[in-house]
Amino acid sequence: MKAGIFTTTIDKIIATGPELKHFHFAFEPGTVFDFDAGQFVNVLLPGPEAGKTIKRPYSIASAPSRKGGFDLCLKLVKGGYATTYFWAIKEGDKIQIQGPLGRFSARQPLPKTLIFISTGTGIAPFRSIINDLLEKGTTCEIWNIFGNRYEGEIIYKDEFDALAAKHPNLHNVFTVSRPKTWTGEKEYVQFMLKKHISNPADKHIYICGLTNMINAVEATALEMGFAKTQIFYEKYD
Repeated sequence: MKAGIFTTTIDKIIATGPELKHFHFAFEPGTVFDFDAGQFVNVLLPGPEAGKTIKRPYSIASAPSRKGGFDLCLKLVKGGYATTYFWAIKEGDKIQIQGPLGRFSARQPLPKTLIFISTGTGIAPFRSIINDLLEKGTTCEIWNIFGNRYEGEIIYKDEFDALAAKHPNLHNVFTVSRPKTWTGEKEYVQFMLKKHISNPADKHIYICGLTNMINAVEATALEMGFAKTQIFYEKYD
């Protein structure tokens, strides 16, 4: 659908980590908001100067099947205008958004294997895409390689574990670079790609996060024999 401006209500806020929150947005009754898994919205916030609007893009973190609203997940940025604003809002507050926007969706036709690689809140579009694919009964092998600094920052881990238990074609790889009590994988995501994926044939890689991570993953994938046409990414900086 064509992007528009909508009024939403924050109807649920869930703390998912020390500096992480999951926000549930609800539309006004009768609103039609159809989007593709992987798209994003611009949140329109009142600026510090009267009459000014601050615009910030955030990936939708829920599947299109959930009508009447959508989810965002945010990490607090110290001194950041938008996240400071979000950390002060309450359930029931209204926020304007613009969307849907972007083309970061699973390319058709789907290959035999889809590899999603993210760090931090870069998991957001992949939560949308993976849930959408599984709801539609895809038979593709799906790899969800998700990196964080600390184990307490792994957003949606229980949810992805439950999905993998229900769908044997979903493989989760959670890796933590600065573990405290974590006993799982401890390398950066590009090393997890090399460890768990071999032959690049009939595979697509999707990457979401900060530029340095994306560049490292892309370099590793190219070394492994992937072509640039098999690699898609969205930068968060």
